Amino acid sequence: MKRKSLLKKCLATATAAILALGTLTACGDDYNGYASAYNKVTANGGMEAKFDVDLTMDGEKVESEGDFKLDTSGSNNILYYEMTTGDNDIVQFSDGEYIYTDMGGSKSKYKIDSKPSGGDSGKEEQKDSSGTFNTNAFLNEFSSFMEAGKIKELGLLSPIEKAAVFSIKKDGDTYNLTFSEALVKKYLNTLVQNETGKDADETIQIDKLNDFTYSATEKNGMLTGVTYKGTLVVNVPGSLMSDGNDATYDLDMNINIEFVNPGESVSIDLPSTDGYDEVK
Repeated sequence: MKRKSLLKKCLATATAAILALGTLTACGDDYNGYASAYNKVTANGGMEAKFDVDLTMDGEKVESEGDFKLDTSGSNNILYYEMTTGDNDIVQFSDGEYIYTDMGGSKSKYKIDSKPSGGDSGKEEQKDSSGTFNTNAFLNEFSSFMEAGKIKELGLLSPIEKAAVFSIKKDGDTYNLTFSEALVKKYLNTLVQNETGKDADETIQIDKLNDFTYSATEKNGMLTGVTYKGTLVVNVPGSLMSDGNDATYDLDMNINIEFVNPGESVSIDLPSTDGYDEVK
């Protein structure tokens, strides 16, 4: 398999990190109510969540949908995930040891504790033949952060922890959270540099989070869904651009997660694991 492009790896890491703020380690009764309502979603050893992701940049839009099921009642965490990202229909699942991916009949697997080098998913290049930045390809690659391994390993379906929350207020049945921009930017950029092994001037940088908000809806003491919304300002160094010039892009994100029957257990029947090539 071909190695993922540096830019694709950076973008996937940066976006996943935004959703993974739960890995950061303040807010009072509203925060305690929010965290308690979130934890009740998985109280019986499982969850099902539907994802709806819209990414827009420079007039181009890419939509992704996914249905994520997780069973934590046994000794291994079992998951099954179907998603559509751009023109790609993907099935991913895990038996607790491997993440299996079936993308249009191309089957691969990797150990959950390993870090695969990745491969070419068949997406078009980010630069067209004239050397102009391809916005649509950029967005399709950006949306790759919604793969099942990232959702599970980075805690994307976990409560945001207090240190990442600048303020929280409950309005009716909705918790509205805002983040500390300085803390989030530092976290994101450090994570990207650690992931790529590149200095700040050799990889993408998150410059701003404009109007970035997070809301969570509660019903009967339990969360029924969460929404991330805002604009991510991304600086791309000239070393990653075909014309050698630095570029800045505004990426509008709208991510909705709806919990299906929150608080109930989930049963999953996994497909056959035959025919999957291991990626190392």
